[in-house]
Parts: sequence; structure tokens; C-alpha cells
Amino acid sequence: MIVMNGQKILQTQNNNEWETFGTIKKIEEGIKPGVYNIYLAKTPVDKNQYVGKIIHIDKENAIFYQQVNKDFIVHQLNAVDGKPVAGKDVAITYDGEKATLTLIDTPKNKRILKI
Repeated sequence: MIVMNGQKILQTQNNNEWETFGTIKKIEEGIKPGVYNIYLAKTPVDKNQYVGKIIHIDKENAIFYQQVNKDFIVHQLNAVDGKPVAGKDVAITYDGEKATLTLIDTPKNKRILKI
């Protein structure tokens, strides 16, 4: 996934060439410009917690991708209770086949002037 100029493009590698599939869409607020190698995403491990930003939701394949530090984790939509929202920071905790999604409020950078 490539994010630039407020747009996202999904690409796949086919015969050593990158091909764009789908349409170019407006990016959700909170996702920074860059190249996201979501094709390297790992599957979650039971009894683990993953804290990071949701960067892409693929409703067609019923999966979504979360960036955890420098890694990407692919989650099943039907395994998570709650609705994931792209661009939001969440904590996803697995207990067996089911997972709990918790929204994390990140404080905005505010400047305080003390006199």
C-alpha cells in the first residue's frame, strides 16, 4: 500500500512487476504518507496483545491490517469483537480464536505557555 498526497494505492507484485489493483482512494485521517509493505503481514499469536494503528481494512477478504512498531499483523474481521476503524490506534488482545479490540486515545500535541 502506498500513501501519498492524501490518497492510497494498493499494489501487488505480478511477474516481477508492481500492478495497481482496485481504485485510488482517499486516505483515512491518522495514516501518514509512506510505503506500507502489508504483504509481509504476520498472523496473530494466541494470548498476545497487539498495540498499533489500523492502516487498511479489506472488507472483500474480511481482514484488516495493523501496524505494530515496524511489523504488520493481519487480523480476521469476524474474530474481533468491535468495529475496526482505519487510522485509529487500538489494542487487540487474543484469547483463543476470539479477540477484543480496545480503542486507545492518543493525546494531541498541545503547547502550554506557563507564565
